[in-house]
Amino acid sequence: MTINYFALISCLILGITSCKNSTTNVNNEVVTTVTDSLSIKLNNPALKAVNAQLLKNPNDAVLYYNRATIYIGLKQQEAAIADAKRAVGLDSSKAEYYLTIVDALFSLNKTRNAKDILERIEKKFPTNTETLLKLSELYYLVKQYQKAIDYTNKALKIDENLAKAYYLKGSIYRESGDTAKALSSLETATEQDNKYEDAFFDIGVIYAARKLPIAFDYYNAALKLNPKNENIKFARAKLLQDLGKIDEAISEYQYVLQQNKNREDCLYNIGAIYLEIKKDNKKALEYFTQAIAINSNYTQAYFARGFAYAKLNDKQNAKADYIMCLKLEPNYPPAVQGMNEL
Repeated sequence: MTINYFALISCLILGITSCKNSTTNVNNEVVTTVTDSLSIKLNNPALKAVNAQLLKNPNDAVLYYNRATIYIGLKQQEAAIADAKRAVGLDSSKAEYYLTIVDALFSLNKTRNAKDILERIEKKFPTNTETLLKLSELYYLVKQYQKAIDYTNKALKIDENLAKAYYLKGSIYRESGDTAKALSSLETATEQDNKYEDAFFDIGVIYAARKLPIAFDYYNAALKLNPKNENIKFARAKLLQDLGKIDEAISEYQYVLQQNKNREDCLYNIGAIYLEIKKDNKKALEYFTQAIAINSNYTQAYFARGFAYAKLNDKQNAKADYIMCLKLEPNYPPAVQGMNEL
């Protein structure tokens, strides 16, 4: 009875019309890989390689699973779902095949569908911690924090060393406003996995919000793991700015801009430093203008530039920027006040 029940569940979850005929269906579908339009369009070597293997082994569930993961990486979620379904049709004993469908559904923002499948996977694979953590993540996204915590705890009862579970708990506590518990959980995540970049970064963010220099230790630890992460470098620059280390902050922002010249947030922050601290309105204008050139809908940059123009007694350009602010965001309070002060 158990085997038949779960075979039925596999069919129902994935919309497979006939498990009995799945092999026949797969064989028919594999023929299409000869002229696989996605393979031609995407021109991906890994995809081409797995297609060639499937022509030789059309009933290999692992190959369909592998191709599904490739499709996810290429942002071809519907194709990923189709292949993961084929993998399940051939072998319904692997939780990772089902979870690939969930990953694709998450990417498509089909969280309700993902939830239904996850709950059924949990029944079939009750000790699969990845399923439990995905359910936790889902409830976290919809702000049902207690349910999210419950699922992380359930996973930790199965494996108390799950760094990802502690990281999720930290994220949930942080989002719900309990930074003390957030820090504790995130620290535990780094203890379980000393290469957990996101955990180090998030701890840094919490300390940086309090303007505590210890945040640099965690940012630097994250950068050691990923030296090219420009978001960490930006966060480090912002903390330098908040701590009044202005020239160091500018240097750090400039370093980020060397990596990515389109970081309008770096340009804006440098402009704000020149405007508010260095009192160099003309230099501030340059940076705000560069930020606007990258993002023509940057409301704050239009206001800041308008304010700089007003400081230079250029009322015409100040008014134009304030008006643009109000077009982008009607009744934007700083722009309304700026207009009144002209």
